[in-house]
Amino acid sequence: MFKAVLNIFALVLLSGCGGGSSGNTSPTIPPPAGNRVVWEVTAGNGWQSSTAEAEHFNRTTLNQAFQDGQNLPSLYAMVVVRNGLLVGEAYYHGKTASDLLQTRSVTKTVMMLLIGKAISQGHIQSVEQPITDFLSDDYATLLTDKADIRIRHLLTMTSGISWDESTTAGYNNWVLSADPTRYVLQRMMSSAAGTSFNYNSAAVHLLSVILQKATAMSTSDYAQQELFDPLGISNAGWELLEDGYINGGAGLTISARDLAKIGLLLQQQGRWQQQQLIPANWLQLAASPHSTGRNQLSNLNLTNYGYLWWLGTLSGQQAQLAWGFGGQFILTLPEKNLTLVLLQNHSSGTSTQQQQQGMQLLQQVLTSAL
Repeated sequence: MFKAVLNIFALVLLSGCGGGSSGNTSPTIPPPAGNRVVWEVTAGNGWQSSTAEAEHFNRTTLNQAFQDGQNLPSLYAMVVVRNGLLVGEAYYHGKTASDLLQTRSVTKTVMMLLIGKAISQGHIQSVEQPITDFLSDDYATLLTDKADIRIRHLLTMTSGISWDESTTAGYNNWVLSADPTRYVLQRMMSSAAGTSFNYNSAAVHLLSVILQKATAMSTSDYAQQELFDPLGISNAGWELLEDGYINGGAGLTISARDLAKIGLLLQQQGRWQQQQLIPANWLQLAASPHSTGRNQLSNLNLTNYGYLWWLGTLSGQQAQLAWGFGGQFILTLPEKNLTLVLLQNHSSGTSTQQQQQGMQLLQQVLTSAL
């Protein structure tokens, strides 16, 4: 069941952004502590599982990665999936497999899936449909300079709306406002739509507004019906903003294991078990470069932005990254049939460091994948 959570406390609103500023340092993970982390998958978890050896991991190296995770003070969960099978999962600092954890801007990648589904069902014509088709009834006076913005521009961070999300204040001022949709549409245009990459969570929120208007369902209800129920996800939460719309830019809370199902759906081009939940051609478009968005997380070199996720290379492998503030990651490596999920405490105050350390840990897992 989806819970729409009304946004009240600023404490949980440190930022929705992922990729606004990663820093270039790669701090070393502290040496292992004494307690052994149990990561081997047990029966009855609701997902077909396998062993490290059967899925061609170096067990010693993979085990070391899970053990090292306990020394990241902000780490909550890490899940490893290969060849569609759950290979390992571990929870840290009091978290469990049933806990709903913050994903922050990984939410944006889920929004991308929902928009693709809505297009395939005819609720939205295409990525070229103007946003004015959906927003004019309520915000016509704010759209006179935004008639050229298409859904495609919201998916690629190229709306052209003036925005600065380099600090948490840039996000919080928007998300705490009385009408977040009006707040972003009141902003001036800083460039023509489609000409410049600028990370903008508020513009992505417009996709949630558009989805609700197109489907006559809230974003959370539509997600539950079209995505989460088929994936066997029965418990999640999603932040409800003061404008009455689900936050399209951040605010999805979900278990790490269920987030790994979404990661596998991404890696398998929209297919889950025997069902094609999202059209494969949509996922192919999503994984194609649409904007030049450069960033660096440890050895992960991010060079492009697709539809609401990052594209790059890691250890010579093609990689796609859904990235949330504080080091919330879905990392897919198609050539290795590998999907990795890592979730951390986004309100620790050490976002830059823990993002780098978290990616280092995922690199250890990749090293173990033969």
